Amino acid sequence: MYGAMINRSHCGDPVAKVMSWPVATVDDGATLAEVVEELAADEIGVVLVLAAGRLVGMISERDVIPHVAAGADLAHLSAGDVMVIDLVTVEDEATVLEAAQAMDESQIRHLPVMRGTRLAGVVSMRDLLTVLLGDADHGLSAASQHVSTPPGT
Repeated sequence: MYGAMINRSHCGDPVAKVMSWPVATVDDGATLAEVVEELAADEIGVVLVLAAGRLVGMISERDVIPHVAAGADLAHLSAGDVMVIDLVTVEDEATVLEAAQAMDESQIRHLPVMRGTRLAGVVSMRDLLTVLLGDADHGLSAASQHVSTPPGT
């Protein structure tokens, strides 16, 4: 099972601290049926597509649905035919906040995390939201400790 390690992370922490690893990957020649099986088996929203061990694309459940709805033969479409190739990525040393900003600006739900030219992991909108909301809750708790109660109440 794939999952992120989100243990008391903060928005200024490196995204590597909250990314998922290992990452679900398929070869660019894999069939769309194999992609769907991977998504379903691991209950995940995205698989990253590799060619010769290098990241070349990404396929989310949203990329698959139009083909299924159109009645396409999933065994005759390849990952390379369906994948998104204009990838937005982030370096593993980028902060959680920087990754969230990149995702917001690009309107994407999954962000591959790179270490130089190598795939290091993937982070989802949910992973980042968990951290950002945790920081917000912590900030509210700290602020409420500084609010004094008026005399006589």
